[in-house]
Amino acid sequence: MAKKKFVIITRSFYPRNSPRGHRATELVKELCRQGHKVHVVAPANAAQHALQKEYGFTLSDLGNEWPEIPIEWLGRKRWVLRVIRRALLQLIYYPDIYLMFRIARILRNIEPQDAAISIAAPHSVHWGVSKAIKKGNFPASIWVADCGDPFMGLENDSFKKMPYFGGLEKEFCECANFITVPTSESKKAYYPEFLPKIRVIPQGYNIEDYCHLKDESPVEDGVVRFAYAGLFIPGKRDPRPLLDYLVKIDCKFEFYIYTRDASLVYPYMVRDARVKIRGFVDREVLLQELSRMNFLLSFVYPGKSQTPSKLIDYWLTGRPILSLDTNELDLDVLNEFLSEKYEKAFQIEYPKSYEIGNVVREFESLADQALADKMQYN
Repeated sequence: MAKKKFVIITRSFYPRNSPRGHRATELVKELCRQGHKVHVVAPANAAQHALQKEYGFTLSDLGNEWPEIPIEWLGRKRWVLRVIRRALLQLIYYPDIYLMFRIARILRNIEPQDAAISIAAPHSVHWGVSKAIKKGNFPASIWVADCGDPFMGLENDSFKKMPYFGGLEKEFCECANFITVPTSESKKAYYPEFLPKIRVIPQGYNIEDYCHLKDESPVEDGVVRFAYAGLFIPGKRDPRPLLDYLVKIDCKFEFYIYTRDASLVYPYMVRDARVKIRGFVDREVLLQELSRMNFLLSFVYPGKSQTPSKLIDYWLTGRPILSLDTNELDLDVLNEFLSEKYEKAFQIEYPKSYEIGNVVREFESLADQALADKMQYN
């Protein structure tokens, strides 16, 4: 394939520790490895200098995020600020709405590119690109909008999006040449009229970088150690039914929980020393620690439009994966795992599709197709 100029637009980029940050970073690195010229629009960070020198991409600074209202202002009345924060997010998508205006302004000063790939969440990244297109300030010939999670069709948030945001979603879907999602089931969360534009491209990694993790092994001392890494949602991705069961059974285990918000699980840690809470740690450190567990735990999302991004991270460690529905616990399978029987472990389908080289070839193919279609149309 002919070498191209790509612009990657993202709020999350190295060294940000998030699924979308890893998506953007791995994509940029592999595009550079394959000889494409890459321009990144993302928040600048001093830690990126070595990465830029190694891979040769250029970067336009997206700047700092708009600040959230600090909870500490109200002392014991922190719940008031939580309500305010949620209301601002629901009503005007604050603070992430700033991206729509800032991205549209930055794109008008970037030299012409062959293709653009914008990466969400937040979806205001896509809104900024569509705003630039509408104003005639878009530097690329074609645009691929990459979506980790859906927006209007999101099934696992505590609150539904306000209906007027549907106009912004339809606008970006109309402007994009293609929309990429991580799984086939994700398509169901988008407006039907845009289904012909949607393509499935999963998360991508340079799998060779993680082969060493499979050389790790659990400590053999009679204690079954397992872990969960991620966020919780009360009533949906809720660990309490599982913990209610675990603290009652007579079993030598240690359950390690890596999460930012431990409010749902803290009472169980106080009650039972087998429940151990860890904060969020750097991804490389986390994968190293997970690779020493007996097995890893994933909670099934309600609905089918979202698949936990952590599953591929879990798979990279080489450890068995237990996938549980917290609303309908399968205690037989759970007890089998606690007995170190893993015949019913979750299996990743087509693991080679997650190899970053294959992922980039999918994006290259979309760019070639869109450019060919544009030339034919013109």
